[in-house]
Amino acid sequence: MKWGVMILAAGEATRMGKAKMLLPFKKTTILAHLIEEITLVEPNIIQLVTGYYHDLIQAQISTDKVDIIQNPHYSLGMSSSIQVGLTAMIKACPDLDFLVIVVSDQPYLNQSILLRLLTKQQQTAKGIIASSYNGIKGTPVLLSSAYFSHLYNLTGDKGARVILQQFPDDIATIEFENGALDIDTPEDYELLCKKINEEDVD
Repeated sequence: MKWGVMILAAGEATRMGKAKMLLPFKKTTILAHLIEEITLVEPNIIQLVTGYYHDLIQAQISTDKVDIIQNPHYSLGMSSSIQVGLTAMIKACPDLDFLVIVVSDQPYLNQSILLRLLTKQQQTAKGIIASSYNGIKGTPVLLSSAYFSHLYNLTGDKGARVILQQFPDDIATIEFENGALDIDTPEDYELLCKKINEEDVD
């Protein structure tokens, strides 16, 4: 089985007003933490799709374990980043069986979540394994190669959730505690920092 992880980090982060994926998190940044966790599970390929903050990210992320792919069309939305990334990933790994799509603003993503996605797929043989939190199915999400063509059909600022809605019978889920905690605004980041401080006290 060959599988890859695509980290989406191409957006402008307009509500945050800065590169939210590069904000401090624990002893590193949110993005560096995600890469560390993903590296631990040893996928065949790890890809980081950049856009608006490409130069800034490239200057801070120095690892030979990650392919950085710049999406020049990031303003067209998430779908274009997925498509640019997938094209490059398939070129690098033509016999890819599964793709896991990760967003760069879920700081509590860890290796355990990724391993549970893979395990659930092996247990259920479903083509889509989604993370579940707050009553929704979302990222990180694993898709089999059967759904790659559907990723190419996405338009605008739409991600894999559209495919989840189209194929509900081929989905299994895992629980992702803290999955709903994503960082879109300064207030979100303040809550994250408060949560980290409380965890350190505990």
